[in-house]
Amino acid sequence: MKKKTIYSLLFAVAGVVLVVAVGLRIYTGYRAGTAEPTRAVEAERIQPEDRTLGSIEYRVVSGDAEQSQARFLIDEVIFNRETEVEGTTDQIDGSFVLSFEQGTVDVGQFEINMRSIRTRTVDFHLEDVRPSSSSLSDSERDRVIRAYILESARDEFEFATFDPRSVSGTPDSFAPGDRLDLVVTGDLRIRDVTSSVSFDMEVFIDSEERISGSATTTILWDDFDISIPYVGGRSSIASVGEQVELELSFVAEAM
Repeated sequence: MKKKTIYSLLFAVAGVVLVVAVGLRIYTGYRAGTAEPTRAVEAERIQPEDRTLGSIEYRVVSGDAEQSQARFLIDEVIFNRETEVEGTTDQIDGSFVLSFEQGTVDVGQFEINMRSIRTRTVDFHLEDVRPSSSSLSDSERDRVIRAYILESARDEFEFATFDPRSVSGTPDSFAPGDRLDLVVTGDLRIRDVTSSVSFDMEVFIDSEERISGSATTTILWDDFDISIPYVGGRSSIASVGEQVELELSFVAEAM
């Protein structure tokens, strides 16, 4: 009788654990919603009255990852293995205003659709980025991000914005074929938290009709009151890095 009682208890506990796990997954899926955007990204432009006479406006090409995308990288220890998580989206918009005559560069607002971010786990400390055999389901991670981390399933948190306040490093003059090494400082808003950050930005002046480049910075989750659930304890994810690398790559065409 005692063995039967023990087995019955074990089966009951296992059943409860299974029900809780299934229920949590269903709730996460419900809370994460769909990854469909509510609208296209559309950042605020630099107003004509704020532009230098004779300047050219360039707008970021959106919706094509081969030309423009936002990306984050974060370290993760999963199944006792050091890995790196990469998240990307091509739903990014922004603008630049350049004056070749006056030698000025203005950077407009950037807007990123956080709901459209897709992640993957990649091997860490390898020259070539390759899928990790020990990774969790990327789609499961994406749902957790939308539901609990970035909460981008909520319409009010769907978009992140970067509003530049200053641009330093602009040379006295530049021309097509030049590379500009800039530091762009401004306000980065993620969810309902805004923090000042500085991006190291490279701008290649491919021609008067086209510019391209990249921008990078490092932030802390704590700077934006973001917490990561399901880490430590009995979770397969032992730890997640405190720092996040943010990268923007872009192609912008003259309007």
